[in-house]
Amino acid sequence: MAGALQEIRIVDLTQHLAGPFCTMLLADMGAEVIKVEPPWGDASRSSPQYPMVKGQNVYFMFVNRNKRSVALDLKSEKGVEVLKRIVESSDVVVENFRPGVMDKLGLGYDSLKQVNPRIIYASISGFGQTGPYVRRPSFDIVAQAMSGWMWLNSREPRSLNSGPSFVPSCLAGSPGDTVPGVFCALSILAALLHRNITGRGQRIDVAQTDSLMTLEGLALTRYLFTGETFDRGERASIHGIYEANDGYIVVRAVGDNDVQVLADNTGIEIGDLRPSSEDLKEWFRNRSKAEIVTLLGEKIPCAPVLTDEELVDDPNVVAREMILEQSHPLDFTYRAVATGIKFSETPVSLYTLPPELGADTLDIVRGLSYSDEDVENMIKCKAIFVPRK
Repeated sequence: MAGALQEIRIVDLTQHLAGPFCTMLLADMGAEVIKVEPPWGDASRSSPQYPMVKGQNVYFMFVNRNKRSVALDLKSEKGVEVLKRIVESSDVVVENFRPGVMDKLGLGYDSLKQVNPRIIYASISGFGQTGPYVRRPSFDIVAQAMSGWMWLNSREPRSLNSGPSFVPSCLAGSPGDTVPGVFCALSILAALLHRNITGRGQRIDVAQTDSLMTLEGLALTRYLFTGETFDRGERASIHGIYEANDGYIVVRAVGDNDVQVLADNTGIEIGDLRPSSEDLKEWFRNRSKAEIVTLLGEKIPCAPVLTDEELVDDPNVVAREMILEQSHPLDFTYRAVATGIKFSETPVSLYTLPPELGADTLDIVRGLSYSDEDVENMIKCKAIFVPRK
């Protein structure tokens, strides 16, 4: 079965994580994503932060599956010309350069909508296309800091004894990149629906900081109405992380009913059930994660804190097919986390493995009505890159 976006062509001018994560989600849903890279490749192909497997960086492999690679020098006149020809027959352009960079290349929204008036042009940046911080560079850690994400997470009562840590820290998983990537993908789908109705393309402006602020909106709303950074109210609740005899467990017993269930199953009097209760901590420490989940897991929200090893082998993860596997031509098993969406008629799938740099350059450029001589000249002047066979 074909993906839901099989008729959509996306020009992916993004690098690093936020943009490629956005276009990966759309590619997994069946869109044709043409990843436009410089002749030396996306920065994630050689990221020192992630391991290499048979010359392939796992960072690049994760966010660039199901895509085609075209290598162009966008600082050359011919490279820009080729890109504009690709845009003529495309639906969406996605870029995550610092605001103003694409305009300087002659590839901003105003230029490309002259090429294709129906184009949807999505930009991801640290602070958006307007405002006093447009020239500032941004990565995940900056977005977490400047969105209030770090501050609020240090004030929320989620530590071992359900008390706030008051120490800002950068959360793992790069939410400052992946969250705006999801927001951008969502906005592109909405813009495509709007275009189907009106025939008009449009500009999309997604900021890392805006996206994280939206996601933390409920926590921030407390401050907006009360002036309090975190909840100081007294109520019946056990909400936090506790130590078991083989790891950690989380439990959320908020409200009289859940607290009563916890009291009945632990044998601890309700009056003694407090987040920092030594009796409660001791009850958890004397049992394994599996024992606790067996006793409480279907009665109140309760779950083990899974390690990487436990997560990939978790029965629900396996049943939900959340780890993708496919044999790679370089003689290793490609493994990646799947996109967590299930469709009944248009499944999200691993259609093709991450492309080699410029693997599709010749095929796509030849499909743009260039002569063989034109193509050879572009290769010689390095406007395009074609890998050696």
